[in-house]
Parts: sequence; structure tokens; C-alpha cells
Amino acid sequence: MARASIVYVGTTEGLAIYSDPGGTGRWRRVGRVLDGQAIRGLLAADALNLVAVVDDGPPLRTTDGGQSWSPAAPADAEGLQALLKGSAPLVHTAQGPAQWRGSEPPAPDASALALLAGKQETLIAARAGGASLARSEDGGVTWSEAVVEGGLDGQVQTLAPASYHMDYIWAGTSAGQVLRSEDRGHTWQEVGREPAAVTCIAVMRIAGQA
Repeated sequence: MARASIVYVGTTEGLAIYSDPGGTGRWRRVGRVLDGQAIRGLLAADALNLVAVVDDGPPLRTTDGGQSWSPAAPADAEGLQALLKGSAPLVHTAQGPAQWRGSEPPAPDASALALLAGKQETLIAARAGGASLARSEDGGVTWSEAVVEGGLDGQVQTLAPASYHMDYIWAGTSAGQVLRSEDRGHTWQEVGREPAAVTCIAVMRIAGQA
């Protein structure tokens, strides 16, 4: 059945919004907001409710999918701010960014790290400072390089597992490339291009869609 989704793509020059009407796989950018603001972190409760940490000014919150914004309440933003400012490695999950719980990150050369849930947990890493994407099914002991169809442009700076499907994950690069994988990070396809570096992504299912 259709799984229409909304994807918030934070960049150094604003927030782009992508949608997949009818869940057909034909992604398109449907909006761009917060122009000129560098978005450093995103935390989405659902498709309409989103908190954005920006470089200049207080964290912002929207309750209508980005149409309007207001300063976020401290309780909504403090956790995300602390994670972004902390020295501990971050791992991106379907629920948002979290602190890596191990003593050492499994890929110390990674610019971004994500964990896909499932019967067999899968780690996804942007290795060599983001120059390549790799996956591991044994906690980072061994890695296999992913295939990026058409090639990787820039360095991968962020990863974002989808909140609605454990096999789907997104990535963004310093050159504005927006990538998506539907097979737990084995292969990646370009979904879109932004005019500025991608810094963070949040992926949500649109309410009412099966």
C-alpha cells in the first residue's frame, strides 16, 4: 500500500521539504523555508511537528509542516542541542540522533553513523570522512562498501533512517546531494540536489497513509 512520506532536508542555507505523493517513489521538492539560515539539527515528532536548531538565534519549532515557525520551548530543544554540542559520537536512528553508547565508535574515520533496527541490526557509516558509504552487520567488526548509483558527489555529512520502514535510510552530502537507500544501505540512488551542503535530515510518514 502507499506510504506517502515527507522528508525535511536541513542545509547551510535553509530547509528543503521533499514529498512522495501517493508513495510512488517519485520524490520532488515541494517547499523551501528558513532561507539563509544554517540548519544544524532536526528532531521530528511526526510529519507536522519539527524542531530545528539553527546557527543564528534560538531553536525553532513548527506544528504545521514548516508553514510557520516560532521559538521552540526549552523542553523541546534542550536534548537536541546537548547532543549537537557534546563531544560523544552521534548515531542516527529512526527516532532521531542519539549518543553512541559504546566506549569507542565502530568507525572512527566516519563523518556520520546510523543504526538500522531489525532482527539483524545494521550499522551504516560515511567512512573516510564521508568519501564513501559502508555497512556492517556485525557491530562494526567488518564492513562492506555500498554502491552509489551515478557516484557520490561531495562528502556524506548526515544519515537518517526512515521512521516508518526499517530498511530505508537517507543521506546528504557537502555538495547538496540527497541520497536514499531502500535495501538497508546496500545501494543508494540520488533523490534530489540542493544548492547548499546538507547538514541534517528527518524522514516521516504522512499521517493517514498506510
